[in-house]
Amino acid sequence: MKIRSHPRMTGILIGDEVYSHPHKIFARVADIFPAAVCVKVGMLSIEEPMEITMAPQLWRAEDIENLSVCRYCGSREHIRTVTGTGIPFRVCAVCSPPSEEPTPARSVA
Repeated sequence: MKIRSHPRMTGILIGDEVYSHPHKIFARVADIFPAAVCVKVGMLSIEEPMEITMAPQLWRAEDIENLSVCRYCGSREHIRTVTGTGIPFRVCAVCSPPSEEPTPARSVA
């Protein structure tokens, strides 16, 4: 049986920032699998003394979005963050719409 990689896993590299839709948190990729990524998430202990520990979690490919590449073409060059939707994502200079400049006011004669 051949193991096939999930289509969303193409272009994900170790160190990329991903967003988990079910968990609603961001994390950096620590390891890559054919249909999931391993991330390390900071967890605060409730016992004394309170400490932050990095806990590994396995996130499914269907549940994540790679924020280190352009959402439309997958490029890593000249990307900028777009936050208009509530969930930040990144778009490269080629795929981003031209910035809307205000039109000069006309005088009516």
